Amino acid sequence: MTHFVAYLDEFGHVGQYISRTHSHFKTSPVFGLGGILLPAEEVREFAIFFYQLKCQLLAWDIAHENPRRLPAYQWEKKGSKLFTTRNVTQYRSLRQATFRLLNHIRKIGGYVIYAGEHKTGPTKQHDATDTFRRQLLHAVRTIDRYCIPSASTFMLLLDEQRAGNEWRERNVEACTLAMFEDATEKCRSLVEPPLQGESHLFQTLQCADWICGLVGRLMAMSVSPEEYPDWEPFDRYFSDRIAEVALPGSGLQRQPVKLPVGKHPTARTEA
Repeated sequence: MTHFVAYLDEFGHVGQYISRTHSHFKTSPVFGLGGILLPAEEVREFAIFFYQLKCQLLAWDIAHENPRRLPAYQWEKKGSKLFTTRNVTQYRSLRQATFRLLNHIRKIGGYVIYAGEHKTGPTKQHDATDTFRRQLLHAVRTIDRYCIPSASTFMLLLDEQRAGNEWRERNVEACTLAMFEDATEKCRSLVEPPLQGESHLFQTLQCADWICGLVGRLMAMSVSPEEYPDWEPFDRYFSDRIAEVALPGSGLQRQPVKLPVGKHPTARTEA
């Protein structure tokens, strides 16, 4: 029995998507929540490890791209800015640091977690709020299914969203219902509804953001390789390594499509 702590951020983009070349809906064909799942007793030392790795890898950035002169522990480099094609191909130090990070997560009994969806439905049906809630529950249930067989438990810390208290209340309510009222699959290993933290105060949330920067590119390339040929280096360097440390059940769902009112799916019968 282990108590885990999950640190999650967003990968991809929660909005509509048509194609990479579309004038408006072009950010990402995937959306989900990803990050790290760590044994609680390893969290403190892991935060120190990540802080030291960040300071070593990004010493120049901390010194020269820090106009507010923040202390290093508060200074952030977003995963979407760190894991660019240019950086990955040009800087061996970034690749090696990422390998070290993934190896360390596995060494201490942790996992990379990602739960998302491939946005394939009609854009007029897309609802960003429903999409976020659906993938939050997807992530919670993925972790819960892993914890149940060993009678383990977990808590969940999300990167703080800036959409206000009403937004948070709706999503906490969705997880509370999943914990206590969902007759088909109660999330019994989740100790309490998700908490939120400010990423500049948590090295663990900063790490989750890095993981999302990487996973978002890998997942987009996996569903639309013809649109992202320039992202091949992410697959070459990181796909296998992410797979080795991924929590069982991590992956993408297909976006549900809402049927018009009065329409029902046609049952297929065998002759």
